[in-house]
Amino acid sequence: AWGVAVAITSQAAVSRLLFGMARDGKLPKVLAKVHPKHNTPYISIYLVAVLSLVICYLFINSVDTLTSLVNFGALSGFMLLHLTVINYYWRRQKSGQVIRHLLCPVIGFIIVAAIMYNMGVDAQKLGLIWIALGLVYLFFLNKLGASTTLPDPSNV
Repeated sequence: AWGVAVAITSQAAVSRLLFGMARDGKLPKVLAKVHPKHNTPYISIYLVAVLSLVICYLFINSVDTLTSLVNFGALSGFMLLHLTVINYYWRRQKSGQVIRHLLCPVIGFIIVAAIMYNMGVDAQKLGLIWIALGLVYLFFLNKLGASTTLPDPSNV
């Protein structure tokens, strides 16, 4: 029962993430279409539902690999978060708070990296392939002249 609840909320979150990225020009604009009556990103919702069905079918006999892959994605996001804290506060802002803005993020990065190192090899391979595809997509966005900077929050 918990899987259904998690799947529904995850699909809603992912579809809204796709909507936001499409609205900002990082994904095809069709994913930013909003339903006229329900005011929801319905194309993104349909896409996520279809992808979820395909992934469920492909990983029906290897749920552990799928779980590890999801964990790889989350943990790689946390690793980037730790690096971002160091870059923003320690490097750019020249913060003098060694423990808060350098030591804690470094320790967190090392712990998360150790967890990822001990993950299943299949999840590591698939996760690295996914990251590589994302970097290739970012390269093409830059070549096409799409902005890779975040929008100003005061204008949203």
